[in-house]
Amino acid sequence: MEESPAVQRDRTERWFVRQGLPHLIDEYSVREDVLTRMFPFLSLVVFLELFLVFGDRWSGVGQALAFLGGVALMLGAFVLVNRLRRRPLLMLPDTVGTPEVLLFLILPVIPTAIGAQDALGENILWLLGANIVILVVGFVITAWGILPMLRWSLGQVGAQMYDIANLALKSLPILLLFSAFIFLNAEMWQVANDFEWPYFLVVAAVITGIGSAFVMLSVKRITVDLARFGRWAEVRPFCDGTPMEGCVPDDDAPPPDAPSLGRPAEWNVALLLFVSQAIQIFLVALVITAFYLFFGLFTVRADTLTQWTTTDELTRADDWLRTWSVFGGELIFTRQLIVVSSFIGLMSGLQFAVQVLTDDAYREEFAEDMTAEVREALAVRAAYHRVLVSGDD
Repeated sequence: MEESPAVQRDRTERWFVRQGLPHLIDEYSVREDVLTRMFPFLSLVVFLELFLVFGDRWSGVGQALAFLGGVALMLGAFVLVNRLRRRPLLMLPDTVGTPEVLLFLILPVIPTAIGAQDALGENILWLLGANIVILVVGFVITAWGILPMLRWSLGQVGAQMYDIANLALKSLPILLLFSAFIFLNAEMWQVANDFEWPYFLVVAAVITGIGSAFVMLSVKRITVDLARFGRWAEVRPFCDGTPMEGCVPDDDAPPPDAPSLGRPAEWNVALLLFVSQAIQIFLVALVITAFYLFFGLFTVRADTLTQWTTTDELTRADDWLRTWSVFGGELIFTRQLIVVSSFIGLMSGLQFAVQVLTDDAYREEFAEDMTAEVREALAVRAAYHRVLVSGDD
Protein backbone atom coordinates (compact mmCIF):
# COMPACT_ATOMS: atom_id res chain seq x y z
CA MET A 1 0.00 0.00 0.00
CA GLU A 2 1.45 3.31 -1.07
CA GLU A 3 1.99 5.88 1.66
CA SER A 4 0.15 9.17 1.61
CA PRO A 5 2.33 12.30 1.31
CA ALA A 6 1.45 13.28 4.90
CA VAL A 7 2.62 9.92 6.28
CA GLN A 8 5.79 9.98 4.20
CA ARG A 9 6.52 13.54 5.26
CA ASP A 10 6.10 12.61 8.92
CA ARG A 11 8.39 9.60 8.47
CA THR A 12 11.01 11.71 6.71
CA GLU A 13 10.93 14.39 9.41
CA ARG A 14 11.34 11.74 12.09
CA TRP A 15 14.33 10.46 10.13
CA PHE A 16 15.88 13.96 10.23
CA VAL A 17 15.49 13.93 14.02
CA ARG A 18 17.17 10.52 14.32
CA GLN A 19 20.10 11.83 12.27
CA GLY A 20 20.55 14.67 14.75
CA LEU A 21 19.45 17.28 12.19
CA PRO A 22 15.93 18.36 13.23
CA HIS A 23 16.43 21.86 11.80
CA LEU A 24 16.27 20.39 8.29
CA ILE A 25 12.51 20.04 8.84
CA ASP A 26 10.59 22.62 6.84
CA GLU A 27 9.09 25.35 9.06
CA TYR A 28 10.59 23.77 12.17
CA SER A 29 8.24 24.78 14.96
CA VAL A 30 8.76 25.04 18.72
CA ARG A 31 5.10 24.21 19.43
CA GLU A 32 4.67 21.37 16.93
CA ASP A 33 8.13 19.86 16.59
CA VAL A 34 10.07 20.54 19.80
CA LEU A 35 7.64 20.67 22.71
CA THR A 36 5.62 17.73 21.37
CA ARG A 37 8.76 15.57 21.48
CA MET A 38 9.43 16.83 25.01
CA PHE A 39 5.90 16.09 26.20
CA PRO A 40 6.43 12.43 27.31
CA PHE A 41 9.56 13.41 29.24
CA LEU A 42 7.88 16.39 30.91
CA SER A 43 4.90 14.19 31.83
CA LEU A 44 7.27 11.69 33.46
CA VAL A 45 8.91 14.51 35.45
CA VAL A 46 5.50 15.70 36.69
CA PHE A 47 4.52 12.14 37.65
CA LEU A 48 7.74 11.63 39.63
CA GLU A 49 7.25 14.95 41.38
CA LEU A 50 3.82 13.76 42.55
CA PHE A 51 5.75 11.63 45.05
CA LEU A 52 6.55 14.86 46.87
CA VAL A 53 3.12 14.40 48.44
CA PHE A 54 4.82 11.87 50.74
CA GLY A 55 6.01 14.65 52.98
CA ASP A 56 5.91 15.27 56.70
CA ARG A 57 2.26 16.32 56.93
CA TRP A 58 0.49 13.04 56.17
CA SER A 59 1.16 9.40 56.94
CA GLY A 60 -0.23 6.00 56.03
CA VAL A 61 -3.54 6.01 54.19
CA GLY A 62 -3.57 9.82 54.07
CA GLN A 63 -0.39 9.85 51.95
CA ALA A 64 -1.77 7.20 49.59
CA LEU A 65 -5.00 9.13 49.10
CA ALA A 66 -3.11 12.38 48.55
CA PHE A 67 -0.90 10.66 45.94
CA LEU A 68 -3.87 9.16 44.10
CA GLY A 69 -5.50 12.59 44.18
CA GLY A 70 -2.40 14.05 42.54
CA VAL A 71 -2.48 11.38 39.81
CA ALA A 72 -6.16 12.10 39.21
CA LEU A 73 -5.40 15.82 39.01
CA MET A 74 -2.64 15.20 36.47
CA LEU A 75 -4.87 13.03 34.27
CA GLY A 76 -7.73 15.49 34.62
CA ALA A 77 -5.55 18.38 33.48
CA PHE A 78 -4.39 16.32 30.48
CA VAL A 79 -7.96 15.49 29.48
CA LEU A 80 -9.13 19.07 30.01
CA VAL A 81 -6.42 20.53 27.78
CA ASN A 82 -7.22 18.00 25.05
CA ARG A 83 -10.89 18.90 25.28
CA LEU A 84 -10.16 22.64 25.06
CA ARG A 85 -7.98 22.00 22.00
CA ARG A 86 -10.71 19.76 20.50
CA ARG A 87 -8.54 16.67 20.40
CA PRO A 88 -9.49 13.12 21.45
CA LEU A 89 -9.39 13.06 25.25
CA LEU A 90 -6.45 10.64 25.58
CA MET A 91 -4.53 11.70 22.45
CA LEU A 92 -0.90 12.76 22.77
CA PRO A 93 -0.73 16.44 21.78
CA ASP A 94 0.18 17.42 18.22
CA THR A 95 0.92 20.94 19.43
CA VAL A 96 2.11 22.15 22.83
CA GLY A 97 1.78 25.75 23.89
CA THR A 98 1.63 28.03 26.89
CA PRO A 99 -1.12 26.14 28.81
CA GLU A 100 0.84 22.87 28.77
CA VAL A 101 4.06 24.62 29.84
CA LEU A 102 2.29 26.41 32.70
CA LEU A 103 0.76 23.13 33.85
CA PHE A 104 4.23 21.56 33.88
CA LEU A 105 5.44 24.34 36.17
CA ILE A 106 2.34 24.57 38.40
CA LEU A 107 1.08 20.98 38.80
CA PRO A 108 4.07 19.74 40.89
CA VAL A 109 3.53 22.65 43.29
CA ILE A 110 0.23 21.10 44.43
CA PRO A 111 1.64 17.83 45.89
CA THR A 112 4.45 19.86 47.47
CA ALA A 113 1.91 22.14 49.13
CA ILE A 114 -0.14 19.13 50.27
CA GLY A 115 2.76 17.08 51.58
CA ALA A 116 5.02 19.73 53.13
CA GLN A 117 4.35 21.01 56.60
CA ASP A 118 7.46 23.14 57.10
CA ALA A 119 9.29 25.60 54.81
CA LEU A 120 6.44 25.44 52.29
CA GLY A 121 7.35 28.63 50.44
CA GLU A 122 11.02 27.67 50.18
CA ASN A 123 10.16 24.18 48.87
CA ILE A 124 7.84 25.60 46.23
CA LEU A 125 10.46 28.11 45.02
CA TRP A 126 13.09 25.38 44.78
CA LEU A 127 10.70 23.17 42.82
CA LEU A 128 9.75 25.96 40.42
CA GLY A 129 13.41 26.78 39.87
CA ALA A 130 14.29 23.13 39.24
CA ASN A 131 11.44 22.74 36.76
CA ILE A 132 12.47 25.87 34.87
CA VAL A 133 16.02 24.49 34.59
CA ILE A 134 14.67 21.10 33.42
CA LEU A 135 12.47 22.84 30.86
CA VAL A 136 15.30 24.98 29.46
CA VAL A 137 17.88 22.17 29.34
CA GLY A 138 15.36 19.73 27.88
CA PHE A 139 14.35 22.29 25.26
CA VAL A 140 17.94 22.83 24.12
CA ILE A 141 18.66 19.08 23.97
CA THR A 142 15.43 18.36 22.08
CA ALA A 143 15.46 21.38 19.74
CA TRP A 144 18.97 20.62 18.50
CA GLY A 145 18.73 16.81 18.57
CA ILE A 146 21.70 16.52 20.94
CA LEU A 147 21.10 12.90 21.95
CA PRO A 148 20.71 11.56 18.37
CA MET A 149 23.69 13.72 17.44
CA LEU A 150 25.85 12.11 20.12
CA ARG A 151 24.67 8.64 19.10
CA TRP A 152 25.57 9.37 15.46
CA SER A 153 28.95 10.85 16.39
CA LEU A 154 29.90 7.93 18.64
CA GLY A 155 28.90 5.55 15.86
CA GLN A 156 31.16 7.41 13.47
CA VAL A 157 34.05 7.27 15.95
CA GLY A 158 33.47 3.55 16.50
CA ALA A 159 33.46 2.86 12.76
CA GLN A 160 36.64 4.92 12.29
CA MET A 161 38.50 3.75 15.41
CA TYR A 162 41.22 2.02 13.41
CA ASP A 163 41.77 5.07 11.21
CA ILE A 164 41.77 7.39 14.24
CA ALA A 165 44.36 5.20 15.97
CA ASN A 166 46.43 5.15 12.78
CA LEU A 167 46.37 8.94 12.48
CA ALA A 168 47.12 9.34 16.20
CA LEU A 169 50.16 7.07 15.85
CA LYS A 170 51.37 9.16 12.93
CA SER A 171 50.96 12.31 15.01
CA LEU A 172 52.27 10.80 18.25
CA PRO A 173 56.01 11.46 17.65
CA ILE A 174 55.31 15.15 17.05
CA LEU A 175 52.97 15.34 20.03
CA LEU A 176 55.46 13.57 22.31
CA LEU A 177 58.34 15.72 21.10
CA PHE A 178 56.27 18.81 21.89
CA SER A 179 55.03 17.57 25.25
CA ALA A 180 58.08 15.78 26.63
CA PHE A 181 59.94 19.07 27.08
CA ILE A 182 57.00 20.43 29.08
CA PHE A 183 56.68 17.31 31.22
CA LEU A 184 60.36 17.15 32.16
CA ASN A 185 60.53 20.82 33.05
CA ALA A 186 60.90 21.92 36.66
CA GLU A 187 59.07 25.20 36.06
CA MET A 188 55.99 23.31 34.87
CA TRP A 189 55.90 21.32 38.10
CA GLN A 190 56.36 24.48 40.15
CA VAL A 191 53.38 26.02 38.38
CA ALA A 192 51.38 22.85 38.97
CA ASN A 193 52.31 22.87 42.64
CA ASP A 194 50.93 26.41 43.04
CA PHE A 195 47.85 25.81 40.85
CA GLU A 196 44.56 25.99 42.68
CA TRP A 197 41.82 23.83 41.13
CA PRO A 198 39.53 26.77 40.23
CA TYR A 199 42.38 28.47 38.33
CA PHE A 200 43.29 25.25 36.57
CA LEU A 201 39.69 24.75 35.49
CA VAL A 202 39.65 28.30 34.08
CA VAL A 203 42.81 27.58 32.06
CA ALA A 204 41.36 24.27 30.86
CA ALA A 205 38.16 26.03 29.79
CA VAL A 206 40.14 28.66 27.84
CA ILE A 207 42.19 26.02 25.98
CA THR A 208 39.07 23.98 25.26
CA GLY A 209 37.25 27.10 24.07
CA ILE A 210 40.04 28.02 21.65
CA GLY A 211 40.11 24.51 20.21
CA SER A 212 36.31 24.39 19.98
CA ALA A 213 36.15 27.73 18.18
CA PHE A 214 38.76 26.59 15.67
CA VAL A 215 36.94 23.32 14.97
CA MET A 216 33.55 25.05 14.66
CA LEU A 217 34.87 27.67 12.22
CA SER A 218 36.55 24.92 10.19
CA VAL A 219 33.45 22.74 9.85
CA LYS A 220 31.05 25.65 9.32
CA ARG A 221 32.85 26.63 6.12
CA ILE A 222 31.86 23.39 4.41
CA THR A 223 28.18 23.18 5.42
CA VAL A 224 26.87 25.40 2.60
CA ASP A 225 28.77 23.48 -0.10
CA LEU A 226 27.41 20.17 1.19
CA ALA A 227 23.83 21.32 0.56
CA ARG A 228 24.37 22.07 -3.15
CA PHE A 229 23.28 19.55 -5.78
CA GLY A 230 23.38 20.25 -9.50
CA ARG A 231 21.40 17.23 -10.74
CA TRP A 232 18.98 14.67 -9.38
CA ALA A 233 21.47 11.99 -10.40
CA GLU A 234 23.68 13.28 -7.57
CA VAL A 235 20.80 13.10 -5.09
CA ARG A 236 19.42 9.65 -5.97
CA PRO A 237 22.27 7.44 -4.60
CA PHE A 238 22.21 9.22 -1.25
CA CYS A 239 18.46 8.58 -0.85
CA ASP A 240 18.80 4.80 -1.04
CA GLY A 241 17.76 3.28 2.28
CA THR A 242 16.06 6.48 3.46
CA PRO A 243 12.37 7.46 3.63
CA MET A 244 12.79 9.25 0.27
CA GLU A 245 14.03 6.16 -1.56
CA GLY A 246 12.22 5.80 -4.88
CA CYS A 247 10.75 9.31 -4.66
CA VAL A 248 13.57 11.28 -6.24
CA PRO A 249 12.47 13.10 -9.43
CA ASP A 250 13.74 11.90 -12.80
CA ASP A 251 16.94 13.29 -14.24
CA ASP A 252 15.04 15.36 -16.81
CA ALA A 253 13.07 17.17 -14.07
CA PRO A 254 14.10 20.71 -13.09
CA PRO A 255 17.29 20.56 -11.01
CA PRO A 256 17.19 20.55 -7.20
CA ASP A 257 16.23 23.95 -5.86
CA ALA A 258 15.68 23.40 -2.13
CA PRO A 259 15.87 26.66 -0.18
CA SER A 260 19.33 27.54 1.05
CA LEU A 261 20.08 26.48 4.59
CA GLY A 262 18.85 29.03 7.08
CA ARG A 263 21.00 30.13 9.99
CA PRO A 264 19.63 27.51 12.45
CA ALA A 265 20.00 24.69 9.90
CA GLU A 266 23.58 25.76 9.11
CA TRP A 267 24.44 25.71 12.79
CA ASN A 268 22.72 22.34 13.20
CA VAL A 269 24.82 20.77 10.44
CA ALA A 270 27.99 22.45 11.72
CA LEU A 271 27.24 21.29 15.27
CA LEU A 272 26.83 17.70 14.09
CA LEU A 273 30.23 17.77 12.38
CA PHE A 274 31.73 19.61 15.34
CA VAL A 275 30.56 17.01 17.87
CA SER A 276 31.93 14.16 15.78
CA GLN A 277 35.36 15.75 15.36
CA ALA A 278 35.46 17.00 18.95
CA ILE A 279 34.98 13.43 20.21
CA GLN A 280 37.93 12.30 18.11
CA ILE A 281 40.13 15.10 19.43
CA PHE A 282 39.00 14.40 23.00
CA LEU A 283 40.00 10.74 22.67
CA VAL A 284 43.49 11.71 21.50
CA ALA A 285 43.87 14.20 24.38
CA LEU A 286 42.67 11.53 26.81
CA VAL A 287 45.24 9.03 25.51
CA ILE A 288 48.06 11.58 25.89
CA THR A 289 46.92 12.43 29.44
CA ALA A 290 46.75 8.74 30.41
CA PHE A 291 50.20 8.14 28.89
CA TYR A 292 51.82 10.86 31.00
CA LEU A 293 50.02 9.77 34.14
CA PHE A 294 51.51 6.31 33.63
CA PHE A 295 54.89 7.68 32.52
CA GLY A 296 55.07 10.05 35.51
CA LEU A 297 54.44 7.27 38.02
CA PHE A 298 57.69 5.59 36.96
CA THR A 299 59.87 8.62 36.19
CA VAL A 300 59.10 11.32 38.76
CA ARG A 301 60.39 10.22 42.13
CA ALA A 302 59.56 11.85 45.47
CA ASP A 303 62.99 13.48 45.80
CA THR A 304 62.78 14.84 42.26
CA LEU A 305 59.31 16.23 42.83
CA THR A 306 60.25 17.99 46.06
CA GLN A 307 63.31 19.45 44.35
CA TRP A 308 61.28 20.66 41.33
CA THR A 309 58.51 22.13 43.46
CA THR A 310 60.92 23.56 46.05
CA THR A 311 58.88 22.07 48.89
CA ASP A 312 60.33 20.43 51.98
CA GLU A 313 58.09 17.35 51.78
CA LEU A 314 54.93 15.97 50.19
CA THR A 315 51.88 15.75 52.39
CA ARG A 316 48.85 13.57 51.84
CA ALA A 317 46.42 16.39 52.68
CA ASP A 318 47.90 18.90 50.22
CA ASP A 319 49.16 16.64 47.44
CA TRP A 320 46.69 13.73 47.31
CA LEU A 321 49.69 11.50 47.87
CA ARG A 322 49.20 7.79 47.22
CA THR A 323 52.03 5.30 47.07
CA TRP A 324 52.48 1.77 45.82
CA SER A 325 55.44 -0.47 46.43
CA VAL A 326 56.64 -1.91 43.10
CA PHE A 327 59.95 -3.72 42.40
CA GLY A 328 61.36 -2.61 45.72
CA GLY A 329 60.61 1.08 45.09
CA GLU A 330 57.66 3.39 45.61
CA LEU A 331 55.40 4.84 42.93
CA ILE A 332 53.79 8.12 43.96
CA PHE A 333 50.55 9.54 42.57
CA THR A 334 50.15 13.25 43.31
CA ARG A 335 48.00 16.25 42.54
CA GLN A 336 50.91 17.80 40.65
CA LEU A 337 51.11 14.78 38.34
CA ILE A 338 47.39 15.07 37.58
CA VAL A 339 47.68 18.80 36.79
CA VAL A 340 50.78 18.47 34.58
CA SER A 341 49.44 15.43 32.68
CA SER A 342 46.02 17.06 32.15
CA PHE A 343 47.59 20.31 30.95
CA ILE A 344 49.78 18.44 28.47
CA GLY A 345 46.75 16.44 27.31
CA LEU A 346 44.79 19.65 26.70
CA MET A 347 47.63 21.31 24.77
CA SER A 348 48.24 18.13 22.76
CA GLY A 349 44.53 17.97 21.91
CA LEU A 350 44.67 21.60 20.73
CA GLN A 351 47.75 20.90 18.63
CA PHE A 352 46.16 17.75 17.20
CA ALA A 353 43.00 19.71 16.33
CA VAL A 354 44.99 22.29 14.40
CA GLN A 355 47.02 19.62 12.65
CA VAL A 356 44.21 17.34 11.55
CA LEU A 357 41.87 20.12 10.45
CA THR A 358 44.51 21.74 8.25
CA ASP A 359 45.94 18.51 6.87
CA ASP A 360 44.76 17.32 3.44
CA ALA A 361 45.32 13.67 4.32
CA TYR A 362 43.00 13.98 7.33
CA ARG A 363 40.23 15.49 5.24
CA GLU A 364 40.56 12.68 2.73
CA GLU A 365 40.58 9.93 5.38
CA PHE A 366 38.03 11.25 7.88
CA ALA A 367 36.15 14.33 6.79
CA GLU A 368 34.95 12.57 3.65
CA ASP A 369 33.41 9.74 5.69
CA MET A 370 31.70 12.12 8.12
CA THR A 371 30.50 14.56 5.50
CA ALA A 372 29.09 11.71 3.40
CA GLU A 373 26.54 11.05 6.16
CA VAL A 374 25.64 14.74 6.30
CA ARG A 375 25.54 14.92 2.50
CA GLU A 376 23.01 12.06 2.60
CA ALA A 377 20.75 14.01 4.96
CA LEU A 378 20.99 17.11 2.77
CA ALA A 379 20.18 15.05 -0.34
CA VAL A 380 17.09 13.70 1.42
CA ARG A 381 16.21 17.31 2.27
CA ALA A 382 16.44 18.29 -1.41
CA ALA A 383 14.02 15.51 -2.45
CA TYR A 384 11.81 16.16 0.59
CA HIS A 385 11.39 19.80 -0.39
CA ARG A 386 10.67 19.07 -4.05
CA VAL A 387 8.25 16.15 -3.54
CA LEU A 388 6.64 16.67 -0.12
CA VAL A 389 6.92 20.38 0.64
CA SER A 390 6.47 21.87 -2.84
CA GLY A 391 4.27 18.99 -3.95
CA ASP A 392 6.05 18.40 -7.27
CA ASP A 393 6.55 14.86 -8.54
